[in-house]
Amino acid sequence: MGTVKKNMTAAILSLLLASAASADEVVLKNGSAFSGIVREEGDRVVVEMDFGTMSFKKVDVRLISRGLDPIHEFDEKLKAAKDVKGMVELAGWAREKGLGTRSQELYKKILTLDPDQAEARKVLGFEKVNGQWLAGDDLMVARGFVKVSGRWLTKETAELMLEQDAQAKMENERIQLAKRVADQRHSEEMSRIGLERERLEVEKQRSDYWGWRNGYYYGSAPWNGVGGYVTPVILPPPQPIPPTPPTVVPLGQPSPLPPSRPR
Repeated sequence: MGTVKKNMTAAILSLLLASAASADEVVLKNGSAFSGIVREEGDRVVVEMDFGTMSFKKVDVRLISRGLDPIHEFDEKLKAAKDVKGMVELAGWAREKGLGTRSQELYKKILTLDPDQAEARKVLGFEKVNGQWLAGDDLMVARGFVKVSGRWLTKETAELMLEQDAQAKMENERIQLAKRVADQRHSEEMSRIGLERERLEVEKQRSDYWGWRNGYYYGSAPWNGVGGYVTPVILPPPQPIPPTPPTVVPLGQPSPLPPSRPR
């Protein structure tokens, strides 16, 4: 247990020293020093530390020493990296420091120097399939996936989804066709009713304004419902039929009565 405790203490101290080495430092005129993140706000200097924040007047500060920030440190390390191995180590270090963009760019640069560098390929999303490095859509296709509506699915799932989509499309087309047929029939029925109403109106007008009245013929030619007017045939008013005299049959002389028989 003692050895473990000593190792843990050493590790913590090394982390604190590494943190202090990369942190900013403020040295006051009285010789006191404070490490942390230093900000200058007006006439004051603020130091943010793990246990709190301290503020000093600029007139009391003798020196502000800026620590090496990760970006500046990355640039310095990159200048020192002379081979692919050093670049790979630096790219990994940049990922750990949260410098994702610089790490990605460095990995891409590594592939220009060594296209078969496994770690760079892996980080950039490549996978070796049948001796070829594939990524993105090519890799998904090689794995046996199918892209449907922007989603990668297994072939079985994709076939089932496509079949369901086809059935839904057919059902929708059937419903739309039935609706169109119903609308057409409704339109035809309304047209028929309209024509029948017009015919009845013409018949009514004809019966109201076309005919004999008090020995004279009134009215105008009615519409025949096809494309013209009915040409009227003017007939004379009906004449009264004279009464037929009764037929008189003359009577002859009465026949004599036969003689009566003796009793």
